[in-house]
Formats: sequence, C-alpha cells, structure tokens
Amino acid sequence: MTRDSERPRRWIAGAAAIGALFAAGIVLWLSWEGVFDLLGNREGLQGWVEGLGPWGPVATIALNVIQVVAAPIPGQFVGVMNGYLYGVAAGTLYSMIGLVIGTSIAMVLARRCGRPLVETLVPQDEMARWDGITADQGPWFFFLVFLFPFVPDDVTAFLIGLSPLSIPRMLVLVTMGRLPGVFVSCWVGARADDLPLWAWIPLVGGAAGLAWLFWRYQEALEALMVRLIQRLSDGEGEAGP
Repeated sequence: MTRDSERPRRWIAGAAAIGALFAAGIVLWLSWEGVFDLLGNREGLQGWVEGLGPWGPVATIALNVIQVVAAPIPGQFVGVMNGYLYGVAAGTLYSMIGLVIGTSIAMVLARRCGRPLVETLVPQDEMARWDGITADQGPWFFFLVFLFPFVPDDVTAFLIGLSPLSIPRMLVLVTMGRLPGVFVSCWVGARADDLPLWAWIPLVGGAAGLAWLFWRYQEALEALMVRLIQRLSDGEGEAGP
C-alpha cells in the first residue's frame, strides 16, 4: 500500500481518535462528576495517594519504566501527573527514577538479547529508519536526541544498547538530556491548581489536537529535528580534539 493510499485512512483514524476522546470526556462529565471533583481537589487526590503508602510513588515510577520499555504512554503525561501529586521536586525525582530504570532496562536488554528482541518491541519501519539515522553516531548525538522534542528517544535507548557505546556513560548523558523536559512537565503539573476546572476542557482538547497534528506530520517534524541534531553534533565533533 502506498503512502498516498494510506492518507484517507490516517485522517479517518485520527479524527475518530479525537472524537472518541471528546465523547469520553462528555460522558464522564455527565455521568461521573465526582471524578472531576477529585481531580480538581489536589488535597483530596494527594490524600488518596498517601493512603496507598509507599506504593503511590512506586506505582508512578513503575509507570515510567513501562512506558520506556513497552507501552505507548507519553512520558510528559506521567511527569505532569507526578508534578500535580507530589510537587516539582519530588515529582521530578520520581519521574527521573522511573525513566533511568526504564532506560537502563532497554539498553541492557538490547545489549544482552540482541536485535531479535528489540524488533519485537519496536515497530519495524521505525527501527529501520532510526537504524540508518543513528549508524556510527557518537555520544553527543544521542544526548541531543534525548534533549530535543519530536524524536523517539525510547527507541534510541534500545539502539544505544545495540551499539558499542558504553552503557554507563550513555546513561549519564541520557539522564542529563531527559531532565529539562521532565522538570518542565512536573512544573506544569504542580501549577495545575492555578487553572479553573472549566479551563481544562479547551486545554485538553488543544493538547489532543496538537498530538494528532504531531502524529499526522510526525515524519516531517522528526526529519527537521534530526537535521538540527545532526548539524549540532557534527559541529561538536569538528570542534573536539
């Protein structure tokens, strides 16, 4: 099937996804206002999480581990949630712990089990595309991939494991690259009470629309970021000894 023939189906699928999210929000609003009351009450939600004891932070850390290794859960969502529940400092800490553990697992699994396992966890077309992009790239390139948006950093973690690069060294660079984005996500979550509940409706709708636009033009945005990252990493390489 050609790319042109897939476009109508992609448009329909994207519109259906946005429609489903909107419909689900309306249904929840009409049938279960208690959910929104709880989400709009930071103290009540924090009290509920505190009732879980040490399992509250463990659950959020585990969610980040899973989203790195196997699940298509946006890491920014987990960061916003952690910021809302625990504040900027603790939310960033819990998010980073989960991301570091998940990234370590991805790298080690790829290094120990090899390409056959990675190909079961990463879509084939994405794997092939990023195989070519990351071939013979150095640590600075991978650091920028984790620092910049619109690139699949979780896929890159597996590719680092398949490369000859040092996993401990790369894990330090990856942690530094992830930290600014995680901090911003947690900061947004921690400031959520500044917005009235009604303001979240257009905000969530806008976020869903932006997510769909990114999905629709993912390859173009990704290609733009890759060119920028390659230019910066090549410049660093030329400036080095």
